[in-house]
Amino acid sequence: MDGSDGRQPRYALDMAYDLKLAPEPEHGVMPAISISVLILIVVAVVVFLVNPRETAVLKVDKVNVFAPHTDFKPDKKAMKEVGLANTGEDDLYVVATVSMTNKLRLPIFITDTTLTLTTGNSAEEATAVSPQYYQRIESSFPSLTPMLGPPIYQGDELAPGATHTGSMLMLFPGLTADAWNHRKSAVLTINLRNQAPQTIVLP
Repeated sequence: MDGSDGRQPRYALDMAYDLKLAPEPEHGVMPAISISVLILIVVAVVVFLVNPRETAVLKVDKVNVFAPHTDFKPDKKAMKEVGLANTGEDDLYVVATVSMTNKLRLPIFITDTTLTLTTGNSAEEATAVSPQYYQRIESSFPSLTPMLGPPIYQGDELAPGATHTGSMLMLFPGLTADAWNHRKSAVLTINLRNQAPQTIVLP
């Protein structure tokens, strides 16, 4: 006889208790990783489709060119004393009227503009004339007045989805109309704060 009273030994009860408390076998982690990757892909696709893929749309409304030749006549007395001759100056003014539409969901701000004229094997960059000097230049060259519309200022803000139309006056000192007429290209660049520059080729 084993002297058993019908009760299970203590160690058998402890083993059964430990088995009940033991964690269930882990399932594979691959399904969870696959689901996470799938969610990230879906989010990336939605962001790509919903967000605009361009900052702004530029359109050239018109381009006017004014190329004055200015003669400077020294004082006749000075001419006789030092033998000075008449001098002249050529200038090329380009007035570009453009429309820009903000395609982002936040405002964009114009910082400055440049115009690069390529002629032959060289490239010339224009000086952007600030609108505060328009009146002074128009007083010297009244022919510019009908070419100029509402100007685009440095610091102008475009609200999301808004379209801004204005004119830009660019000066190429020393160039003539012939340089413009025989150009290879004329590229207008509008620089924006915290955004990529926007460019367009002038006709």
